[in-house]
Amino acid sequence: MTMLVSSFSIAGTVVNFDIDCLRSFLVIADTMSFSRAAESVGRSQSTISQQMSKLELQVGKPLLTRRKGRVLELTPEGDRFVQYARRILQLNDEAYASMCEDVLLGFVRLGVPLDFFGRDFTTWLARFKTKNPMVGIEVEANQSESLLKRSARGEFDLAFFKQEAGARTGTSVLTEQLVWVCGPNYTPDDASIPLVLFPDGCAYRRFAMSSLKQNDRRWHLSFVSPSFECLKAATLEGLGITVLARALVQPPLRIIRQDLGLPRLPTVELAYARGRSNSRTVGELTTFLAERLTGAGVQP
Repeated sequence: MTMLVSSFSIAGTVVNFDIDCLRSFLVIADTMSFSRAAESVGRSQSTISQQMSKLELQVGKPLLTRRKGRVLELTPEGDRFVQYARRILQLNDEAYASMCEDVLLGFVRLGVPLDFFGRDFTTWLARFKTKNPMVGIEVEANQSESLLKRSARGEFDLAFFKQEAGARTGTSVLTEQLVWVCGPNYTPDDASIPLVLFPDGCAYRRFAMSSLKQNDRRWHLSFVSPSFECLKAATLEGLGITVLARALVQPPLRIIRQDLGLPRLPTVELAYARGRSNSRTVGELTTFLAERLTGAGVQP
């Protein structure tokens, strides 16, 4: 359902902006495409064109720079207007959501492992927020050990963490096999294995060091960072090898073969624990993220 208009006054004249026009305009601003806007809002391209003409007539200035039917960029006025359009639509959608009996409300403190940013986590959160605009979410990425301890102290409403398979802490979502990972040009070093790892407190780091120690293999830290992207870049450039869940290994990263002499790594559980809150909002977010994790092809 859509609220029909939003209005403002120019020289004593009230101008009513059509919410549907604003919605189409924002899709065009994000995609630079009339066809994608038409597909997104379920209208024809000719209707989208008419909406933009109407909007530009109301504003009194061009909002888009076009050439041969293609959108090249936003005009300076369009770039300024898009900020207001987003605010108007946000208020429109929030007003409608607040009138619905089934609307989710509240604030969720969410803790996630650092490697969540090697998945589609931010996309999942954006989808949840789009569907539930009245829910506020504060996300903290940290090492699993820290997340688990702080969750037990009630610092999070919901926290995901990694643990050894069978640990029975929290609710298990899935089991993942850990693997040794290197870049395309890595050359094994028999003297001492260079490791690219998350900081202390990470389950991956603990399992990597423990496996090497149990097999009397020499190693040294080559690169340490809390950023998944930094670890990935360091590994790709050959600064060392790292440990990841098998599902997170995407080319040009590659899994190191077992016949190269590295010890086999254990399987880990991805689990979650909820805080003291029993709110429906926390429950809905828990179910949403758990289903995305298990449905993304992340299997043992």
